[in-house]
Amino acid sequence: MMNKARLVLGTAQLGGNYGIANTAATLSVQQRNELLQYALSSGIGYLDTAPGYGDSESIIGDCLEDADPQSKPQIVTKLPSVQRLGLHTEEARRRFVTASVRSSLTRLKCSALDVCLLHDPLDLTYQGGEILRILQELKQQQLIRRIGVSVYDAEDIANFMREEDLDSIQIPLNVLDQRWITNEMLERLARKGIEIFVRSVYLQGLLLMAPEQLPAGLKQAEQPLLRLIRYSEETGIPVKELCFLYVRDLPGISGLVIGCETVEQVQENLRMMALPPLSRGVRQKLGESFTDIPVEIIDPRRWK
Repeated sequence: MMNKARLVLGTAQLGGNYGIANTAATLSVQQRNELLQYALSSGIGYLDTAPGYGDSESIIGDCLEDADPQSKPQIVTKLPSVQRLGLHTEEARRRFVTASVRSSLTRLKCSALDVCLLHDPLDLTYQGGEILRILQELKQQQLIRRIGVSVYDAEDIANFMREEDLDSIQIPLNVLDQRWITNEMLERLARKGIEIFVRSVYLQGLLLMAPEQLPAGLKQAEQPLLRLIRYSEETGIPVKELCFLYVRDLPGISGLVIGCETVEQVQENLRMMALPPLSRGVRQKLGESFTDIPVEIIDPRRWK
């Protein structure tokens, strides 16, 4: 059965350069608007943003302000880290969370946030889950429609699974990072009916780099990249398509979050969304070939 994952336009690039392979200059206002207008006219159903992505929320709000409500994409945004602020009272934390949500609403020019994720997974358990309780209150006030968290590792997902009344999760997943497949966590999330957004499909661009262009601190990624390139040559399927289609057709995936800087990149992603699935043999080989990748490669937080 074909999976019904949607393409999600990641907008970190709207507010500045993002990704290890990104060498482009910051987008002009015209380029940003053209990108969003094209995404809108192409029927892309989701935009992924955050207050931490420069002024991307304001750019989205300005661009979508006059759009037909029926064709407006849903917007996934995030709550900045609360635990890092070191606020000493519940009242101070409540004020910060409420002000952050209302500021996002103002910038996005909407009456409710479609999806609000904790940008910092440590906020899941901070102060005994207090931040989630505040977000649930805002959800009851109809300022937020769905609540979730953006995670990095197995402990984050384990904490997520212990919580009730969470709707959405954003996870890193790609051909090199198959942790959630091998430990069956992806399957468990899907069975629970969780909306699953996948980011890092190209590992922030690392998977599309030439091995000889790797920075010194990531030389250990050279052999996995060469393995991927050799398999691409064997199958005749470009590396980019192998990476994209492998994730697209995983059971339970709701959306692929992929950042773009140009209309042409959006067009390419839409083209790949329409491609037939990889054969069972190709998927199996990809699954078996990259089960031994060190966390120092698959977790960008550990890159030197």
